[in-house]
Amino acid sequence: MGRSLTHSLLNRYAFVLAIVIGFTLPPTISKAQTERIAQAQEDARLGAESEEQSDINQASYFYNKAANTYWALNDLDNAKTLFNKALQMAIKIGNHNAIYILNTNLGLINAEMSSFKEAIEHFVKAGESAQQLNRRQDFATSMLNQANVLYEIEKYTDALDLLKQAESIAQESNDSKMLRNAYSIFAKVYDKMNMREESANYFNLFAALTRKIQQEEILRKEEEAKQMVSQATSRVREVEAEKQATERELVERDMELVQKQRMLEETEQVTREQLMQIDLLNKERELQQAIISHQNQMRNIYLGVIVLILIFSAYILYSYNEKKKANHLLHQKNVEISRQNVEIHEQAQQLRELNNLKDKLFSIISHDLRSPLGSLITLLNLTQEGYFTEDGFKDVIDELSKNVGYTSELLENLLRWAQSQMQGLKVVPSTFNIREIADDKLKLYEEQAQNKGITLRNQIDPQITAYADSAMIELVFRNLIANAIKFCDKGSVVTTTASHSNGLVMVSVSDTGQGISSENLKKLFGSEIFSTRGTSNEKGTGLGLLLCKDFVSLNGGEIWAKSVEGVGSEFFFTLPVEIE
Repeated sequence: MGRSLTHSLLNRYAFVLAIVIGFTLPPTISKAQTERIAQAQEDARLGAESEEQSDINQASYFYNKAANTYWALNDLDNAKTLFNKALQMAIKIGNHNAIYILNTNLGLINAEMSSFKEAIEHFVKAGESAQQLNRRQDFATSMLNQANVLYEIEKYTDALDLLKQAESIAQESNDSKMLRNAYSIFAKVYDKMNMREESANYFNLFAALTRKIQQEEILRKEEEAKQMVSQATSRVREVEAEKQATERELVERDMELVQKQRMLEETEQVTREQLMQIDLLNKERELQQAIISHQNQMRNIYLGVIVLILIFSAYILYSYNEKKKANHLLHQKNVEISRQNVEIHEQAQQLRELNNLKDKLFSIISHDLRSPLGSLITLLNLTQEGYFTEDGFKDVIDELSKNVGYTSELLENLLRWAQSQMQGLKVVPSTFNIREIADDKLKLYEEQAQNKGITLRNQIDPQITAYADSAMIELVFRNLIANAIKFCDKGSVVTTTASHSNGLVMVSVSDTGQGISSENLKKLFGSEIFSTRGTSNEKGTGLGLLLCKDFVSLNGGEIWAKSVEGVGSEFFFTLPVEIE
């Protein structure tokens, strides 16, 4: 009973799925079902463990998760027990939204189990929570659920009173689907009371509203299809323009490389000429040595001739001086040529490194920066041209905010990384308090964490300090905290800690998120740029961790990580301690 209302509620809240409708277990239990039962038992155990540790919020989360799994498997007894435990936790922490949802679920389960009195009690409590939250539509939904149960136990007059109240709220809020559900129950109740005319009238209203909703849904889908076609056309034009711009840029880069290659060839030509000169000088020296040898022979032949001996001796002395000068000049030229060869080798190495750096920067800009900027331009154009209604405008603003935040963070990391690769960074160390920096960065991501249902904790001792460049370490904290939030689900916890280890300060940023596979863990902090999407499909470039590694290394520390899939991850880095 009440399957249509159940389906409506399950669509409204993500963790209560529509599989409740008409679901029955097959005669035999499949492997997948066995795994789901095991997961439900594990979630129930984690809930009990969290309750023992007085972590009420986590306990409520795990009990609710296990209950929903049992409900999906049609194990209503276990589902009811665990929903009741989750409800007790929600009452302790005063979470009225959770109280509303859990009471609604318990009402639906009790109705399925034909425990109609308990079902009504839970629906009434759900309505009270909706009133406290000032959610009139949810309050009307609880009355429709009560009316459904009253219909089952044949209390038709009481059901009509609740239906009239719900009808009034649905009309005020212009909620066509709720009004249609109310008319459906009206028709059933009047039919049981043998009031055929009223039953027929409400059935006709129900049928008319159903047709209207279906037509609106068809029109909405047609409009979405038109928008998708328009977006695709616009994107094709943008891609074509970007392709042409990239081709022009590549042509310019190729011309620059050709010029540099030509310069290198000219330098090599000069080097070859210098080597030829060295060879010529060597031959001249050999010739000079041959002449000296010949003169020595002539001196032995003409020993008796004093005048010739004197003249020959003078010639030998002259030749010796000239040879000495030539050898000295040759030595200087050899030294100069060696120095030029070293400079040429260093210039060629710098050219190759600059070319590799250019390729990396172009790759990042073309694949990661261009895409979010294109998305921003598309969303702004669609908004300007009026494709979004007032109801959908808030979603567009949220999407724009996410894209701007991602692009801003990408640009910050990209510029810092490029600066470090070009040796433009200078480390300015000072003594600073690590907890204060962690607090600042956790506050920066506090809203993002709340939106995902993630708890942030700073457990760093206020007395711990380090001696390093505080601006660089702030960026390291920001990237590690942002990564932790990116790969966490609702209910996860991100924690920062620090301690002294082997004369250094060891800092840790841990999370209870989805964890990292052993294969991907090996890729972290390598030369390869590596990135995956987060639990809410958040994007990244992989520059953050490379930048963290560079900055920690520049400050004399090390960085590493450990992780277990499904349990969480923990990133560590070390810093020098305070100088005495």
